[in-house]
Amino acid sequence: MPNYDFSAVGFLVIDVLCRYADDMPPPGGATFVQEATMTVAGTAGATALDCAILGLKGQISARVGRDAMGDFLLADMQKRGLDTRLVQIDDHVQTSTSLLPIRPDGSRSAFFVPGTSKTFLPTEAEVQEILDARIIHLGGTGLLDAFDGAASVDLLKRAKELGRTTVFDLILANPATFEKVLPLLPYIDYFVPSIHEAAAMAGVSDPAEVAAWFKARGVKNAILTLEGDGVYVDPEHGAPFHLPSHQIEVVDTTGCGDSFTAGVIVGLAKGWDLREVCRFANTVAAHVAMGLGSQGKLASFDATVEAMNTWPLRAVQDRG
Repeated sequence: MPNYDFSAVGFLVIDVLCRYADDMPPPGGATFVQEATMTVAGTAGATALDCAILGLKGQISARVGRDAMGDFLLADMQKRGLDTRLVQIDDHVQTSTSLLPIRPDGSRSAFFVPGTSKTFLPTEAEVQEILDARIIHLGGTGLLDAFDGAASVDLLKRAKELGRTTVFDLILANPATFEKVLPLLPYIDYFVPSIHEAAAMAGVSDPAEVAAWFKARGVKNAILTLEGDGVYVDPEHGAPFHLPSHQIEVVDTTGCGDSFTAGVIVGLAKGWDLREVCRFANTVAAHVAMGLGSQGKLASFDATVEAMNTWPLRAVQDRG
């Protein structure tokens, strides 16, 4: 029996955020904003931290620089009980960093330093430790220059050979990313992209067609987040279904997709059926959207379950 509930592997970044900002300040001037913060972020980092907040025992394999940003990421993850032994320290490249001015509608633009996301590559010994978990989550393909390609395929292939459950999300989908993602698809049990990223790869926009495109290429369960419209799920077994999102006041959408993936991982670890898994994941993402940064207002597993069963849903017909 593996020692960990999950291993998160890949993209870890520090986000520095402020709200609200529509335009750049004038040269030499300043724009006063309501709030600013720093958070653990990224398709591996935010997902891993959110899983830890929700009570899972997990570890993260990623890379940071020997700098103040890396120190913050390690300290915040450790404070939440996340095992960081597999986080590499780069003496020459700075920690991946994003500066995010958030607009009043919750959307964002980014100033991004790729940094150590480009140099992350787990050793063979680290890969063996990564596989010591029931669920293996790979997040960030497209930004992991050293790890993208054969090394990522090998990780997921070995995970499946050991009977592990695999979860996957990409980032910044573009034609170069597509070539890196395609060989991974046969080894992915749960693919959890945004509809925009998935549609860009599939070349179609309808969620049902997008999901079918990925399933035809080996993905077992296609779970497409639809932003304010909830989630479309095409499961390995049974009919596809749609779940609406919660009716909330959105503050910031940063990290919502990563937190949704965390909700999926937690639900799978609990042994729930896929509809319940995605209901829970929707509620996790809603908590994140209600605050600034990738953890937002996320507090605990019990509080999230209570909200899942009591918070109102948007008036969208369930198509399941």
